[in-house]
Amino acid sequence: MAIYGIHYHVGRARGAGRDPGGELAGLLAALFLALSSSSPFWHGRDTGLASARTKIFEGLPTAGLPPQLSGWAEFEQYMDTLVSAGAIATIREVWWDVRPHPDFGTVELRMCDGMTNLDEICAVGALAQSLVAHLTARAQAGERLPGAREWVVRENKWLAARHGLAADMILDDAGTRRPIVDVIVDLVAELMPTEALGCADELGAVLGIVERGTSSTRQRAVVANGGSLHDVVDLLVAEFDGATLR
Repeated sequence: MAIYGIHYHVGRARGAGRDPGGELAGLLAALFLALSSSSPFWHGRDTGLASARTKIFEGLPTAGLPPQLSGWAEFEQYMDTLVSAGAIATIREVWWDVRPHPDFGTVELRMCDGMTNLDEICAVGALAQSLVAHLTARAQAGERLPGAREWVVRENKWLAARHGLAADMILDDAGTRRPIVDVIVDLVAELMPTEALGCADELGAVLGIVERGTSSTRQRAVVANGGSLHDVVDLLVAEFDGATLR
């Protein structure tokens, strides 16, 4: 598959109760996808999606959103079943958007498109690190973390893949919707006390992505202004070569 994404690993203790990685998938995976959306074109055509990579990758049976598991024991049982059945050889063949990695002791975030520059990569990485640390602390304090129904999770992921930062995400069973950019801004404010993690500047840079838009927006702007897909590629190379956006 000629598709490319960014993965983040955030370290935490193995098997410590309910897995905040699962909560992350249930609540906020759509935010990471919207912030990183960078694949509007496929085979030379505008797909109408902010992240065509997402839908292509979901063609694999072990890709996409993880099943809603109750904890580490059920996760291990799930993996044992797949290995025993010959469906997979190792956990490396399970390509969920979020998964605990038993060898590394990390929560692995795999839902992001391939971003073009270090500013955005570091910003989303700081959001991942801060959010997992925040959810882990809440779980260790005995707080019951909020969840989301599977159909809401899937719809929010679709909305993020389709519309990117222009999406209105679903918040609850009543169908309440809110602009995803507002949810992101509030989340950054909630997570901002990050002195212990040392990534306050990078976390604040998430707001820069919200203000200027993602790579999918910039790519489409090139074509809308009369450019070709060759010009889109030139833009991507320039952003990567410069390593930063100003």
